[in-house]
Amino acid sequence: MKRTIYYILAFTLCSCAVQRTTTSEEFAKDMRRDIPFKVPDLKAVNNHDNTYSFRSDAYISLLPDYEVDSEGASMIYQTTFAPTHHTQPTNIIWRNIVINKRDKRVLCIDRLVQNGRTFGYVYVLQSETARYSDSGTFHWDVSNPKLLLNVSDAIEGMSELSVETLNTLMKE
Repeated sequence: MKRTIYYILAFTLCSCAVQRTTTSEEFAKDMRRDIPFKVPDLKAVNNHDNTYSFRSDAYISLLPDYEVDSEGASMIYQTTFAPTHHTQPTNIIWRNIVINKRDKRVLCIDRLVQNGRTFGYVYVLQSETARYSDSGTFHWDVSNPKLLLNVSDAIEGMSELSVETLNTLMKE
């Protein structure tokens, strides 16, 4: 009996010593599952709430939902009046939108290409949930189709970082 109590006490102390992931790390890990391609590194961008950057040494060939030019204007990628290209130009941002209704999350993934490498930003709109409660998140259901206009406005405001980066690359 005494030995069993010692084992339980030792197990409890050891499990307390194990470093648990923080809520922000869990959020990034959970969000990474929504990204439709493999992202080797995903880092929070300082001074930009709910924005993450990524880099990949390989070219990511996933076709976009939208293209964004250096002035920030977006156009639907597959249209009937303009030909589409299957390789990303260096002067265009490829954008994919991912909606996770279960977790009430919308991801706006902007990709840029330079020297055969892909890098970009992931802008996250997350409805407040019990699992990830943060004062910086929105308090409305971002996955609700009736609120599509609000989601569009929020993404437009968040994606200035991608356009600034594109303009910097074009000057080099």
